[in-house]
Amino acid sequence: MRVPVWLTLGVAILVCIFGAYRIRIAFRSDEEDRRARERKGLYAMARRTHFLIGVIYLLLGGALIATTFGWNPLGGVLGPPTEAPARDAAPSKPGTVPIDQLPPTRPGAEPAKPTAEPAKPPADSTKPADSAKPAADPAPAKHD
Repeated sequence: MRVPVWLTLGVAILVCIFGAYRIRIAFRSDEEDRRARERKGLYAMARRTHFLIGVIYLLLGGALIATTFGWNPLGGVLGPPTEAPARDAAPSKPGTVPIDQLPPTRPGAEPAKPTAEPAKPPADSTKPADSAKPAADPAPAKHD
């Protein structure tokens, strides 16, 4: 399942706004700082701590925005490197995958006119392919 882009960007914006709010708290006046220390909790922290935590939140919000647009900081650390396979080393060779065909026509319906050469029936996957067999001669030989 993939997380929608609008959701990750929304969370990133909220994180950045909270970081900016913490930086704003770091620049409060001495009077506001004294009143905040009386209330305790989040506001009782030192100004430098508010500034440091605000910067961390801004960095986290920026990283979340960057990962939303494809940045992957641990991309090569966790898994083995991947390489695009060579064309000849593909898992399926041409002609081994059956081609979809139209269903047979209903009785009494007008037969469809082929627009291209007729498709070959799909190869039976239980029998080995034998390409050494000669094609059968469709025309009988004339006898004099």
